[in-house]
Amino acid sequence: MSYEGSKVHFTAATVLAALTVFACDAGPEPTEAELPAPELRRVESDTELARMQAYLRELHDPLAVVHSFRAASGDVIDCVPVTEQPALRDPAMRGHVVERAPRTAVVAPAASRASDSRAALDFGLVGADDDGAERSCPAQTVPIRRLELSTLARFTSLDDFRRKHPTHLTGDLPGGPDRVADARHARSPRIEPPRLGSSADHQYAHAYRYVANRGAQSTFSLWNPYTEKKSEFSLSQMWVVRGSGTSLETVEAGWQNYYDLYGDYKSRLFIYFTPDNYGAGGCYNLTCGAFVQTNNSVIVGGAFSEYSVAGGIQKSMTLQWFKDGPDGHWWLRYGDTWVGYYPRSKFDAAGLQSEAAEVDFGGEIIDTPGDGKHTATDMGSGKFASAGWQQAAYQRNIRYIDTGNVLRDPSLTTSVTDASCYSIALSSGGSWGVNFYFGGSGYNTQCQ
Repeated sequence: MSYEGSKVHFTAATVLAALTVFACDAGPEPTEAELPAPELRRVESDTELARMQAYLRELHDPLAVVHSFRAASGDVIDCVPVTEQPALRDPAMRGHVVERAPRTAVVAPAASRASDSRAALDFGLVGADDDGAERSCPAQTVPIRRLELSTLARFTSLDDFRRKHPTHLTGDLPGGPDRVADARHARSPRIEPPRLGSSADHQYAHAYRYVANRGAQSTFSLWNPYTEKKSEFSLSQMWVVRGSGTSLETVEAGWQNYYDLYGDYKSRLFIYFTPDNYGAGGCYNLTCGAFVQTNNSVIVGGAFSEYSVAGGIQKSMTLQWFKDGPDGHWWLRYGDTWVGYYPRSKFDAAGLQSEAAEVDFGGEIIDTPGDGKHTATDMGSGKFASAGWQQAAYQRNIRYIDTGNVLRDPSLTTSVTDASCYSIALSSGGSWGVNFYFGGSGYNTQCQ
């Protein structure tokens, strides 16, 4: 272990010793050569490393696993009984009655466009993995992408791991809607960057509307964009939002390419929620006791087996968030499959407990601060919105669900952090309904 100022740096041997303690929970012991030592030096102290170990033990009981297999992406998937998943191991959820589907229905207009999911996740492959294990989870279990200490150790602390935007990338910024630096940018209380232009640590090309709602839906084209650094991410998502200040709450879903979180450069299905304006109370996927999964086939955090090709076939998926009435939960739908829900109890009356107040759709990237130049991380496909069909990424058939459970076409307002770096082009009509192309290449002669 070495010190630089007040920051603790761990050698690979130090982290290897910690991983050995956890070997019975996290699979085979890694060799020192297999450990990504430079990344693991982010952990800020021995105390924090021990906290990460304890967190994994509380999150996941290896004795509850009834089947495991390795997906084509390389992920280890554990199948655990519904009642043994992280959300239901939380003492606060004791006595929770698991629901299998929403109690109410979303009403689609007569001319509604059908949803689709045209790209399978890697777990959808038929047959066995290299070890002979069947690539599927039995009924009454849910698939959980195994979380290991080596993933947590790519973050300075457990709290940073649970944040959408770790503080080593963004700075420890104060929360709340008053953080915007320019009135032109004051369009949404939950947008993260405190500055305008190419100096912003997080950049967006998105479209939003303030409206009372019970959810949102969009069809996303799937891409596998370039990210310049392992600590940067690129995503396409939808946000459903309510609240303000430290009580701002969201549920989010889409696809994301984020090496530090997943250990590779594959775009993946992701969800995220925050009950505390992007503090440490939220988390991605099933990595904390929050989302209750009910489906045994969709892997939240799983990679896709196919992506769109520039000039060629375009792959897509449809996602929906639905608040099952004022007293129900926030349900996630993937294509035509109800995956699970965030319980109503995770939110408060000023936030998402009964309904939402904003819907938002678009792309987001990290621009690592302190480098002196803009990142070359792609948003979407890496092409600007003007490139259009088969080149730029899109979201289409964008809807919100009104408080009567009816799908509606929204009137959206667009916003871009820096149009020299990334762009968005909104349209409507025809079979695509409300839609937009978006994206960009980041660093270029105008974006530096």
